[in-house]
Amino acid sequence: MSIDAVLDRILLDLLSDRIIERMRRRVQAKARSALVLFARTDLGLEPAFGQLQQLHAAGWSFETVTAPEARPFLTDRLAGLEAAEIEGEPGELVGRHPVILVPALSISLAAKVALGIADDPLSGILQGALERGARIVAARDGVCPNGRDRGARELLPNPAYQAVMSGYLQTLADYGIELSWAAKLAATVGGSQPVPSPSLAMPKIAAARTEGVFGLREARSLEGWELHLGHAVIVTPAAAEELRARDITLVRE
Repeated sequence: MSIDAVLDRILLDLLSDRIIERMRRRVQAKARSALVLFARTDLGLEPAFGQLQQLHAAGWSFETVTAPEARPFLTDRLAGLEAAEIEGEPGELVGRHPVILVPALSISLAAKVALGIADDPLSGILQGALERGARIVAARDGVCPNGRDRGARELLPNPAYQAVMSGYLQTLADYGIELSWAAKLAATVGGSQPVPSPSLAMPKIAAARTEGVFGLREARSLEGWELHLGHAVIVTPAAAEELRARDITLVRE
């Protein structure tokens, strides 16, 4: 083999290595990006932004689509994430990122997605993501009847409305949407495997009791995703924390 042929071979190998490395970096960059949808609610938004900051520090990049009503309380917070607001057709937006992230899910958005309604940008994107089998992660705080922010603001609906809210969450989980607490978004998004639907992983829990005290030991022994208790039942603080930590929804009957 001549010297020129050897040099050509070396140059080709070097160019191939650089091209492969550049492609690998692009794939890695895309794998750590998310389209973030901000709905019209600030329930759970404070811990959610803390989690977004963690993801950003770990190398994640974001593009955002924001409901007009949410922009006033998001402007200052978004600056630290270096996230660009984008527009486009749902299919094109979904294809730009491997993860669709909803850091603060609202009841109205949950209802629309659960019922198959897509009459605004956010619900249209989520419907498009479901139809294409894209990965969706959403914080449940704004919809869960027993979310901490709801309790702190005394947003405590009656049992019938609580059942509707829980039903929306269950439908979204059945669709394959990964539901997380806002304070655990980074761990959920960064996980290599999707979180299974609670309805597939565990059975629903029937009414446990109508009176007495529900304690930590009973909370730890539960196997299911929803616990029904009578209004007269006293739930100890430790038991309530255990239920929250295990994503078990408490429904008062």
